[in-house]
Amino acid sequence: MSSILQQFPFDFNDLPAPTYLVGGWVRDRILNRQSKYLDLDFILPEKAVETAQAIARKYEAGFVVLDAERQIARVVFKNGTADFAQQMGGSLEADLGRRDFCMNAIALECHQLLMTDDQDSKLDLRSAYIDPFDGIGDLEAHRIKMVAPENLAEDPLRILRGYRQAAQLGFEIESLTRQVLIKFAPKLKSIAAERVKTELAYLLSMRNGSQWMLEAIGDRILEDWLPSKHLNLERFAKIEGAITILLTKFPNLELFFSKQLAGDRYAQVIVKLAALTNSANALETLGLSRAEQRWLVGILRYLPQFIVLLENSSPKEQYKFFQHTLEYFPAIAVLALASGHEFEKISPWLERWLNPHDAIAYPIALITGDVLLQELGIAPSPKIGELLELTKIAQVEGKIKSKEEAIAFIKSIISK
Repeated sequence: MSSILQQFPFDFNDLPAPTYLVGGWVRDRILNRQSKYLDLDFILPEKAVETAQAIARKYEAGFVVLDAERQIARVVFKNGTADFAQQMGGSLEADLGRRDFCMNAIALECHQLLMTDDQDSKLDLRSAYIDPFDGIGDLEAHRIKMVAPENLAEDPLRILRGYRQAAQLGFEIESLTRQVLIKFAPKLKSIAAERVKTELAYLLSMRNGSQWMLEAIGDRILEDWLPSKHLNLERFAKIEGAITILLTKFPNLELFFSKQLAGDRYAQVIVKLAALTNSANALETLGLSRAEQRWLVGILRYLPQFIVLLENSSPKEQYKFFQHTLEYFPAIAVLALASGHEFEKISPWLERWLNPHDAIAYPIALITGDVLLQELGIAPSPKIGELLELTKIAQVEGKIKSKEEAIAFIKSIISK
């Protein structure tokens, strides 16, 4: 088997002839792009679901029918997924003619791939591609061009996907196609929130996704989902650079920005959404998860307070601020930087957050409620919590440094 085929999780000899590879893998193969996780799409003239089920059974992979009416099934492997779809229309060309963009409407018969030697694959495969809409020409021109306007209207999420793929590939959207995307943008409001949210997450996860997000907003593609009156475009335009600065100075923050908050959505997506909007309520239509909403509300709520504290703050004020924001503090820091505040003032706060032994961000309790109960005979009540908090504040202010000093401190409060 050639090295091209070694990346696939099953043997193409198990496929009936003809079976066609289409979509992203074919496009990326032409562009010499590779991904560790395979996302394969196959078209079969008949028995698509049965073929998928047989593959799943033979290779002990996951299997699910995605659309029984249209005969689409998915096989899930450790390193990727393979979708098998029944050909739509009377021919392969008719099926390809229903796709979104010409660069995604290129097919390759799988048994042709079997016969191709990897060393000469690019030369040999060029003649094997089925490309009725000159998608290869678009790929060479770094251009995204629609197959037909009605295809975009049929599934309006393709409108947003055009901007996402422009960011993903570093392409430009062809002028007429962009006009059609803008024309059909109001149809996006009919799409389920989860699908829109997922597409936005893909876009914002990309290195230059923010640039194309601004392009989409400028074209009013997202007006029904992100009303312009609630947006802070000046701050959002600087968020990518601010994140880069923080990661350059504090590489360990990569763990924070790559933290998964919901499914395959990462913290950096919520950070960028927070930078984009002035109102957490404005994003309620996206149906964010509880964790995402908690982060978004907290970041926007405490950002103004942090900006004030940057100018002048006591250890007590810093401690109290960290207690409220510890979970998502770097997000607040990067929004402050994107808002134009000096890195030199923000940096010491991040150093505290990154140091698990920092006495202000992570103070170690000198005493517990049990000590107050047992050694001082204080009856269980909310008073215990108040005393412990006062002790913690005295600790971060450097007034007490040991258990004995903490007990003496509490005795002095009680005796008053």
